Amino acid sequence: MSRVIAVWSGQLRAKGIQYVMLTLLTVLVSGGFYASRITESYIFSKWTESAQYADVIVSYKGSPLQIVASTLFRMENPTGNIDSTTSAYWEKHPMVAASCPVSLGDNIQGYPLIGTSHDYFDWMEINVVDGHLPNNDADVVVDVSLAETLGLSIGDELHSSHGGASNGEKHDHHHLQIVGLVQAPRNADQQAFFTTTTAYYGMHNNKGKGDITALMLRLKSKSALVMLPRVFDQRPNEQGAFPVFIFAQLQKQWTPTLATMKKYSVIVPVILLLMFAMIVAYLNGTEKESKRFYTLQKLPGFEIFWLQQGLSIFAVLVGTVLTFFVLNSIAGFYIHQEQGAIFLPLLVAVLLGIFHSKRP
Repeated sequence: MSRVIAVWSGQLRAKGIQYVMLTLLTVLVSGGFYASRITESYIFSKWTESAQYADVIVSYKGSPLQIVASTLFRMENPTGNIDSTTSAYWEKHPMVAASCPVSLGDNIQGYPLIGTSHDYFDWMEINVVDGHLPNNDADVVVDVSLAETLGLSIGDELHSSHGGASNGEKHDHHHLQIVGLVQAPRNADQQAFFTTTTAYYGMHNNKGKGDITALMLRLKSKSALVMLPRVFDQRPNEQGAFPVFIFAQLQKQWTPTLATMKKYSVIVPVILLLMFAMIVAYLNGTEKESKRFYTLQKLPGFEIFWLQQGLSIFAVLVGTVLTFFVLNSIAGFYIHQEQGAIFLPLLVAVLLGIFHSKRP
């Protein structure tokens, strides 16, 4: 064993960069076979993670996709506002178990200002790190990461601006103060400020008092998802957006693109695997003289194999282990028949090593 370690140390000093590149290429080849799966997992995990928080989102008449995108992700402009009578109707509806209001339309330094209740923080699993949640119209909380980016802390005074851009009309008459720092798991919540819904009325001189942008609902039974669309058809100026249905439609639309990605996620790694085989063969081929030396010393064939090809195989093994942990962290990777491609570079390295060891 001491001889193997000594020889490997010399190989690393002479060609260390090549073995490092071999390890990185192993990660690239092994992970490349799962590119489409990783992409699919990322897209739909980000879209569907919010479906568990709200069964229905009620807003002004418009596109359901726009309502979901604006309310949950702040990726679109809201379709409009609903009044207090609409909110009261749905809050008391026999199919509704709980509701949570959301007001949108203003920003602080270009980041959305969300008016909502304490229920939102429970629904979205947002935890208080320091301070407290908004209790009155001057209170604002912000995610710790955004506060650090903007150089903000508890006690800082702010002013909001109308619209989604920081250069909009500023509400100088309405003073806001950071009263808490929170930690949010969703990226959309990490990039936003939060206050009360009633704060929005003060910013706009009580214009549209009682209005909110959207009302998120949790239903008593999932069977209500089938019955509620008929109720919305009979109510003017209201639109019910069902996140679970929206995400199913998005998944259907993305299927052709993902199918194309799946095809290329096989072709490209196969090409890289051929390059990988050539590099391994080159590294093994540079050890011909050392093989003659080891043979003259009458060393066992197994030991000669590890002295010559062992470091290449070890580098590939390290790359395979790294790939496993990378995939496990970003795509919920687990080994079954479909995942055998992760071991292809290791198999190629071992087979090439055996081939070279048999050559005279």
